[in-house]
Amino acid sequence: MIQLSTKPFPLPRPTRQLEIAQNELHLWRISLEEGLDSVDQLQKQLSEAEQVRAGKFFREAQAQQFVVYHAALRDILARYVGVRPREIAYETGQFGKPNVVSVQADGLRFNLTHSGELAVVAVSRGAEVGVDIERTRVVRSFASMLERCLSQAERKDVCDHHEDDRHRHFLRFWTHKEAYLKAIGVGLRAPLDQLTLDLLAPEGRKVVNHFHLFPKQPVIRLMELAPCEGFVGAVGSTHTESPEIKTFGWVSGRFVG
Repeated sequence: MIQLSTKPFPLPRPTRQLEIAQNELHLWRISLEEGLDSVDQLQKQLSEAEQVRAGKFFREAQAQQFVVYHAALRDILARYVGVRPREIAYETGQFGKPNVVSVQADGLRFNLTHSGELAVVAVSRGAEVGVDIERTRVVRSFASMLERCLSQAERKDVCDHHEDDRHRHFLRFWTHKEAYLKAIGVGLRAPLDQLTLDLLAPEGRKVVNHFHLFPKQPVIRLMELAPCEGFVGAVGSTHTESPEIKTFGWVSGRFVG
């Protein structure tokens, strides 16, 4: 299981472009709390379209969250691309998955997920990535969610757990499935109950059954992620071999490793 630090120690901002090898997977932990004191400055890093989106949130807390996470994403990507955060440009794939435009990216791929006050960014070069985290909680309409999101074998797996742990175990399946679907670029458009996972299997063999609705290639490596206490998560990638994991923490314009 991949562990992310919960108490980042700030280091000086890098003076040179951050490198990432083809066999590496970089994971960045973003704490909302770390960015709240500099929301006004962070907002200046966003594109005009992102600033408009931030202004449409009804609640100020949601707008602040959007600003911190998306400014942090730009700040992180800028370290690899070698441009200013506001100069990062995105393009979208067939099903809307964003990536850095090809003229900047040089094979760089990323994915962002957030839940509550925490976000995680996965970055790779030459391999597709998908990441998802969820705060552990009581899942609303739990019985209905089991039917809609899990296969028969997965539902049995969840129900075999102690009642107090069933919601957390469901969220483990959920994050693994979303990380998988984001890595292959289709997102939640695909029916989750038509995908069967074995969470105990090795990272390259967790997908048990596609039911002919999902691509057989490329093989997605699914790895369990422990963002911090009270959260579950997963990250998927198309690396042909198990990638070398490096973790970082974003701290309001500085980074830790």
